[in-house]
Amino acid sequence: MAGIEEIKNIALKEAEPPTPKVGKTRIMRMLDFDFNMNKENANKVLPFILYVSLWAIIYIANHHYGEKALLKMDKLRKEMKDLKADYYTGNAELSNKSTQSKVSGMVEPLGLKELTSPPKKIKIAQAENEH
Repeated sequence: MAGIEEIKNIALKEAEPPTPKVGKTRIMRMLDFDFNMNKENANKVLPFILYVSLWAIIYIANHHYGEKALLKMDKLRKEMKDLKADYYTGNAELSNKSTQSKVSGMVEPLGLKELTSPPKKIKIAQAENEH
């Protein structure tokens, strides 16, 4: 009869689920996590929830910072384009006003006339006492 008892014990051992290993990996423990919240496991879950919440806040803040930076860059790009156009316009106007014919036309009401002969060099004789 001992043989029948042994067969029953072997059959029962095979039917039982294997006992978990003491050295389970971290991933296996995470997969076996019980998501039912109660007073016993709340202390274990709270740090993880706070950690995930912190990363969510950092992610949202980074997104807002990136959007703000892109808007500022776009605004500065438009302002630079306008200033560049103003520079080219001013440079063209100055170039146009500084031609010889335009300058002589603008100073004519003041009584100034354009030279027709080349300028002469004036030499001043120095006295011997002033050396």
